[in-house]
Amino acid sequence: MSLWLFPLFLILAVIAFAAFAPVKFLNAITPSGSYKKTADVAYGELPRQKLDIYISNDMSGTRAPILIFVHGGGWHSGNKEMYKFLAEGFTKSGYDIVIPNYRLFPDGIYPNMLLDTAQATAYVAKEFPDRPLILIGHSAGAYNVLMMGLAPDYLRENNIDICQRVAGVISLAGPTGEIKLKSPRYVEVIPDKFNGKSAAINNLESPSPPILLVNGGRDDQVDPINAVGLAKRMKEKGKTVELKLYDEQSHNDLVKNLSRYFDEETMLKPDLIRFIQSLPIQGNFCL
Repeated sequence: MSLWLFPLFLILAVIAFAAFAPVKFLNAITPSGSYKKTADVAYGELPRQKLDIYISNDMSGTRAPILIFVHGGGWHSGNKEMYKFLAEGFTKSGYDIVIPNYRLFPDGIYPNMLLDTAQATAYVAKEFPDRPLILIGHSAGAYNVLMMGLAPDYLRENNIDICQRVAGVISLAGPTGEIKLKSPRYVEVIPDKFNGKSAAINNLESPSPPILLVNGGRDDQVDPINAVGLAKRMKEKGKTVELKLYDEQSHNDLVKNLSRYFDEETMLKPDLIRFIQSLPIQGNFCL
């Protein structure tokens, strides 16, 4: 290969790799200097019951809350290792973040994925007893954290009082039950199709911490109606809820834009940080 063709070949190879494996590429180019990572910490006895802890090296920012990010993947796929880029996006801003795995289909049928999320949350609460928790999830993971915030029995069964430990919940494109499940892929996970207590929108009777509902206007996987409908119902119940819709963002943009390489392109990251900073760090979080 001639010398002048090699740089062109290298550029094309990088573009092709980024196109076919965007998460791997994004993680590969994301630096690791903003955190110390402890990987594969067991919060339970099952193979998927492990989590990664990223502790920020930035001592100048607020470090009071511990963020817990729960990944998406339609309850069929996804892994904590995919989200180095997202973790680094928060640690460079001074936040510590934990990313757990949870059981996936067929082991992760309802409510097993919720039991795992609750167990992981309880583990983090025990490890950081003096710091409030903020639960963040994307897609299926957003459903998991919404259910933690709105159906407190899951955490209560793990000896966690949500109003004393969870300062807030952030749902990034979470299915809420405003639209019932029809796809066989999802009905095999949640057989009642969101017609009962499996739906976040049907769990609004108990006290809950502030919740931020986020959706992209170009999301073709989780319709923004999910967030709009839940926000409306929560306001009718007198709950603290904030709704943010980003017209030009797709389903996956809501995680991509939390990377250091994209977080200045939209208001998503600043809006999340503002919400986090607006939350109290002690007291009754459900007020």
